Amino acid sequence: MVFEFTFILVALMQVVGFFVQGTTGFGCTVIAAPVTNGLLGTATGVPYGTLITLPFLYYLAVKSFREVSWKDLLKIVLLCAPGLFLGNYLFYKIDETTARISIGAMVTLIALINIYKYIIKPMVFKVQEQEDAPDTVIAKVLRYGCLALGGVVHGAFNIGGPLITVYTISAVKEKEKFRNTMNMVWVVLNTYNAFNQYRNGVLTPRLFSALGFGLPMAAIGFFIGMAFLKKINREQFLRIVYIVLLFIGGDMLIRNLLTLL
Repeated sequence: MVFEFTFILVALMQVVGFFVQGTTGFGCTVIAAPVTNGLLGTATGVPYGTLITLPFLYYLAVKSFREVSWKDLLKIVLLCAPGLFLGNYLFYKIDETTARISIGAMVTLIALINIYKYIIKPMVFKVQEQEDAPDTVIAKVLRYGCLALGGVVHGAFNIGGPLITVYTISAVKEKEKFRNTMNMVWVVLNTYNAFNQYRNGVLTPRLFSALGFGLPMAAIGFFIGMAFLKKINREQFLRIVYIVLLFIGGDMLIRNLLTLL
């Protein structure tokens, strides 16, 4: 076992990331990625982000097995699966910075549209959004397109969560069922990613040493997040989800644009 001071800094970041994960069912890997990959390096940081999630994903999967939207889970897995394999291949072919800028811009735009819809309209303009508004072809194409693209970028860079969330938040209306369905998505995708990373020989003693520091901190954030979810209603939950998406997308966009300067 090896020790580096950076392991402690990375571990502390997991409290924040896993609080969001415990509340919303997504976000821990992407939120922590700038710190994790920046301090550990991409070769260790990417598999770190995969492996640290697995104990919590499996725990929640067993605990909430009956509270999952299995129909939507099947759609997500079937539409993401081809992209996952393609993403594994493209990891070695495409520029990560360009991919992150494109994804960040898309997620930021989607988040801003929905922040206007769920926060600014009802809270500033006092206009209540109609939940039973008719769905449109454009909205459906956008959702399913995000789902397919989410599989690609998750297979390549392990950051497909924001795009997959765009579909799931529209399809699964109940807040805990949404969180549990997203959790099962990561059970499938991250288990596959972990197997693929093992096959490629990236699981090292340094990685497992870093995980030894990170897992206890992740547990603190995760269980506090689960408790917090029970205290909020659906409207508050939606606002949190879209604010998290704005933070993730905006950070991804700005951080990677700055690397080009």
